[in-house]
Amino acid sequence: MPHLLFLTETQIRCPPDAAYLNYPGYSLEHHFLQRAGVCVYVRNDICCRRLRHLEDPSLSTLWLLVDTGMDKIVYACVYRSHSGDQETTRLFDHLSEAADMALHRHPDAQFVALGDFNACHQDWLFPYQRTDHAGREARNFAVAMGLSQLVKQATRVPDVVGHTANCLDLLLTTDPDRCIVTVSSPIGTSDHCLVKSVSTFSPPDCDSRGERRMWRYKSADWDEMRHFFASYPWQQVCFSSEDPSSCADAISDVVRQAMEYYFPYSDVPVGGSAHPWFNADCAEAEKRKHSAFLAWADARDRKAPDLSSKKRAFNHAAKSYKKALRRARFDRITHIGKKLSAQPSGSRAFWSLAKSVEANFCRPTLPPLVKPDGTLAHTAREKAGLFASLFAHNSRLDTSSATPPSLPHCDSSMSEVRNE
Repeated sequence: MPHLLFLTETQIRCPPDAAYLNYPGYSLEHHFLQRAGVCVYVRNDICCRRLRHLEDPSLSTLWLLVDTGMDKIVYACVYRSHSGDQETTRLFDHLSEAADMALHRHPDAQFVALGDFNACHQDWLFPYQRTDHAGREARNFAVAMGLSQLVKQATRVPDVVGHTANCLDLLLTTDPDRCIVTVSSPIGTSDHCLVKSVSTFSPPDCDSRGERRMWRYKSADWDEMRHFFASYPWQQVCFSSEDPSSCADAISDVVRQAMEYYFPYSDVPVGGSAHPWFNADCAEAEKRKHSAFLAWADARDRKAPDLSSKKRAFNHAAKSYKKALRRARFDRITHIGKKLSAQPSGSRAFWSLAKSVEANFCRPTLPPLVKPDGTLAHTAREKAGLFASLFAHNSRLDTSSATPPSLPHCDSSMSEVRNE
């Protein structure tokens, strides 16, 4: 499970309630804009603070301060849209000014700027063929801030024959020796590759998630298990030690051994969101896509004569993977629809299946609330304001017309703080 997952060019218009985008075990920070936008998923055991005072609402940037307990890292997530040279210059001027402010406030912090810069530079960025205005601005920004660019491969693979693959997604850092960057094949239907950075700044992974064994008791062979227990040499197990705890552990091992023999079981991830529609066809298509990506990347590095055919093979595998995902989702929905229609309406089986389907969708803890004017309160801020107004209206405390105190805004977010 990654500590941080940055996404760029989200192309999501800022919704009234972003709860449907939540993911278990992560908090979401976002700056959504139509045809642009950025966001980050932060794992709940990571201590971070949103630096909103460094952000420009009209630009697709998101600033974050991460405190690992030993070091601090300032992240700037960037998406540069194709909006002209003047807007590009304004973006990099903003990045330079905001980075200076952040490092002045946190002089010991590492600085990382990452995202989709949509820049080309023949002396600096793969495939080293041409230079545009965004490439010059990005290079000047990196030189001025003392940043090293760590992505050395193409990160966007166009599916149009004749179009060149480019390195558009960059990772600029003040401490390149402490980061290892790899590029993998695109995830899902994206046409941009996944860029993974492993940093020695990362805290130890204390995430207790793993796999949970699910036993299918209805399919167990109970008769054979009884025979197993009846013929087992219990004398050697029950009295193997004078310590009762050791004997109990030995008996538990025998019971577990019998269950593994006669109970069907499966190991499923704990706390994850495994997609039930992701079947064997999807897994096989994903495997073919990744293999084709590796073959194309190897041919590109070797400048092999069959580079074009390798790229076409990857594009074909990527399209086949997208089709497999769409087909699997459709088949899953069709299957659930048939099961629902087969159950008597209002029966226990019907509602059990309906609730399990509904649980696949993230919903806010509180439903939308009705305001006095008849409109609905969707966001957390609107709901909190509505509760505060209702409390103040019903309160009988004598305030003596005093003005309520003004509390400073806190940008820190952490699911749980432990004081040891």
